[in-house]
Amino acid sequence: MPLNHRSLRAAAPAVLAAAFVSSPSIAQQASIDLAAERLPSGERTALVQNRLGGPVQVLVWDPRRPHERSSAVLEAGEYRRLGRFPGGDVAELASEARPGAPLPLPPEQRRPYAFPLAAGSAWTLTQGFGGRASHRDAANWFAIDLAAAEGTPVLAAREGMVMQVIDQFREGGTDAALKERGNLVRVLHADGSMGLYAHIAHGSARVRTGEAVAAGQVLAAVGSVGWSTAPHLHFAVQVNDGRELLSLPFRMAAPGGGLLPTGD
Repeated sequence: MPLNHRSLRAAAPAVLAAAFVSSPSIAQQASIDLAAERLPSGERTALVQNRLGGPVQVLVWDPRRPHERSSAVLEAGEYRRLGRFPGGDVAELASEARPGAPLPLPPEQRRPYAFPLAAGSAWTLTQGFGGRASHRDAANWFAIDLAAAEGTPVLAAREGMVMQVIDQFREGGTDAALKERGNLVRVLHADGSMGLYAHIAHGSARVRTGEAVAAGQVLAAVGSVGWSTAPHLHFAVQVNDGRELLSLPFRMAAPGGGLLPTGD
């Protein structure tokens, strides 16, 4: 839910224009609303609202003092004032938002994930763990790409709560700017990990933020939106370790039995 600026102005008339600086991914960019409030002392405080259906770790700072950061974990939909920053004519505050509550130790996977494409679908594993094409950063190293026809149903690989849905973008390709305009569904699992289903087709989401989903439930459809050259599902299991978003190695059931190979 967007931050309600009308109610904020009623409570605090010195709300300044919202401003973001260098959010490193579409998932982070779309997860919070941020504005600044002028305090009677002349200082500023951040007004932050979590837009996700699960916890988010937020860091806010004045770009002029990048090492002085205020942080907090906001629950789903929570609104909070965060930090005190020097005054001045510049309203801009920088922020970083990491989906998920910080987990000091990764959860143990106790059973394989279900296969995330509809039964009978034609598919090919085109990239696995550490794939040289794009699985080179910490958040996506342990990920798989499943090429399939556009519109193929994408299924929940594990039960959980829908944390985030982005399906308004249409374009796909190799322009670096498209990394910030990808579609996805993020599902929060009971152990604090998150299933990421990326590159879904425009307008294909069949679930809403905050909705409980069962394994095998349809989430969306395969697309090629964002930094993508052909229709496929990018799937990863991620956690927030308090410093960055990390992908975790996982086991996944393969159609017909056995486990899906996850190496490149």
